Amino acid sequence: MSAKRFAMKQNLPLLWWLLSAVAIALVFVALGYDYDQAILLAVFFLPGMLALRYFVPQLSFEHRSKGILDAVYLLAAVVVIEYLVLILGHRVVFGASPDALHGVALHPLFIVLLLVGFIVPEQFIERYVARQSPRDTRIAFISDRRRVELDPGEILYVESNDDEVWIRTASGEAFRTKTRISQWEAQLDGRFQRVHRSYIVNTERIDDYHPTRLRVGDRQIEISRKYKDQVRRRLGQE
Repeated sequence: MSAKRFAMKQNLPLLWWLLSAVAIALVFVALGYDYDQAILLAVFFLPGMLALRYFVPQLSFEHRSKGILDAVYLLAAVVVIEYLVLILGHRVVFGASPDALHGVALHPLFIVLLLVGFIVPEQFIERYVARQSPRDTRIAFISDRRRVELDPGEILYVESNDDEVWIRTASGEAFRTKTRISQWEAQLDGRFQRVHRSYIVNTERIDDYHPTRLRVGDRQIEISRKYKDQVRRRLGQE
């Protein structure tokens, strides 16, 4: 991955999160809170934002009624999380009762609108970064103390095995690295899809696909429940 593309992929969403935290703090300043209180309250909204950031991409509206119901459950769960964080956090940090919070700060609609208002644009930013990111022609890494350069298109899949990660290629080569699979997921381009805690596959190299498994070369790889919907949407689009 080029340094420019990697920097954009990593830094643009981070910049949005920082701006979101500042914007949320300004909202609380407008509601009458002091600056120090507003900043802490903005921090208290991070758990809800992280929950939405993690679960929103997993929502599927292939079956509309189920998708809407899942979205309602997710928003309800996030509101409960924020109630607990805001009330307990405000009491611990400020030594005040929940009554010290303005009514609107604990209103479910206010919480939902504030969180969704920042998470939805963040999702568009990620998609924009993905669209603007050209495919890599070479990727370099260290394997057993030597530098290796590969065309990413030759990678069949990335496999995590305990504290080692293996890069399996179409030519039958296997390269062992110490780079974690989560780092590989962030580094590889849009051809690659995480399908399991231990596997990232090159979608252009998939030979056979079923809802619970797929085959890449001579290897059958299980699709875990966590990634099942993402994989189905991705492969269905292709």
